[in-house]
Amino acid sequence: MRLFFLLRFPLTGNLAVLFVACLLASSSGIGSSKEENWSLAASASYKTSYDSNLFLQDIGDQSKHETWVNTFSASLALTHRFRSQLKSQISYAAEANYYDGESVENHFIHRAGLNLSGANENSQWEWLNGVTRIDGDNKGPRFTLNGGTSAAELPAIGGVPIRDRRDAAIFRSSFKLTQTMGAVFIRPSATFYHHNFMTGQQAPIGAFLGYQNYIDRREIGGGCDIGFEAVSNTWLVAGFRYGRQKQYQLLGASSPYGNNYARLLFGIEGSPAEWLKLHVLAGPDFRNFGSVTPAGFDTNKVYTYIDANAVITLTEADSLTVAVKRFLQPSYTSFSIYEDIVYEVNYVRLLDSRFTAGCGVKAYNAKWRPPAQRNEWVFTPSMSLTYKHNANVSAELSYSYDWADSRIANTEGREFTRHLVGLGLRYRF
Repeated sequence: MRLFFLLRFPLTGNLAVLFVACLLASSSGIGSSKEENWSLAASASYKTSYDSNLFLQDIGDQSKHETWVNTFSASLALTHRFRSQLKSQISYAAEANYYDGESVENHFIHRAGLNLSGANENSQWEWLNGVTRIDGDNKGPRFTLNGGTSAAELPAIGGVPIRDRRDAAIFRSSFKLTQTMGAVFIRPSATFYHHNFMTGQQAPIGAFLGYQNYIDRREIGGGCDIGFEAVSNTWLVAGFRYGRQKQYQLLGASSPYGNNYARLLFGIEGSPAEWLKLHVLAGPDFRNFGSVTPAGFDTNKVYTYIDANAVITLTEADSLTVAVKRFLQPSYTSFSIYEDIVYEVNYVRLLDSRFTAGCGVKAYNAKWRPPAQRNEWVFTPSMSLTYKHNANVSAELSYSYDWADSRIANTEGREFTRHLVGLGLRYRF
């Protein structure tokens, strides 16, 4: 009940409570000694942003709608260490977003977490739990043309930024245990994900022409990895996962895209050189769809799963991160299933003791499986400059550009461009 009250309490009140708690934490000196078992981290921040395309539309009634956004946030994280064997952390963060001239887009975000971990000579384990509650409009967005008399296409990949301003609750949990026996480790693991879209569903006709429905989805999975230390600090890994994905109802109808999966994984983990850290797992993904799928859907296709990242330390001041992610999941905008594919490269340079510069590029591809006809990319180059005045005060200037491209003919309504510029200030207590 207390957690429910916290999530429903007006966010301005939550921010005020967090701010007072931050001040108390600053004055109390909690966690000021490394010998103490308790530590408290707290911060408050403000960011102003310019968004050149709020609704991600280059044509139609909502095209190129620009606005300024003011974001206020505060966070607390309380950590307890029991000697060196057990660590627990409980955290809460509140965020308020206000859109100039578009109050319907105002939304508040609550993030809470409870993480537990432990270790001894040969074993390590962690249990991570997070819940995100978005308190926004309880109606989905509408995409229209010609003064609202005809429907428009929703943006590429379903318009994720617009989706994440609406009512929703997201739950994630993961557990893994690593048991090391000489040059071999065994690592059982389990994961849980549930996305509850809390916007009402409406038939997109009449007064709701162009209305975008969202469909809840869930995934539960688990398995085990076995690793062999091929060279010092570098492990060759083989693993197996089994799980279940579910897509919930749309306008009272049940989805045909619920499925079980069996996944074989192979990869490498560790640090084969001082300048390189690797985590790579990839392999074939076998699917079994329990219900009757639409005509044209290939139930025998074997998909590819990839979860890979590399951190490359170029010099003491320069680092490069490369990441690739690819997996299959049910859509949140229609009865369909798609491959979620992300390629990302980020470079960071420490200019001096106070300034840090960064730049990167992200390529996000959503590839729907037939009979759905969608294949969309969003390319996002970005850059940032961070200034650290002291241990407490920092500022960041950021810029990103989105360019969405649909690879299906005559779907220009899904394509858009967007500039996003932000200036933020943060105080750590």
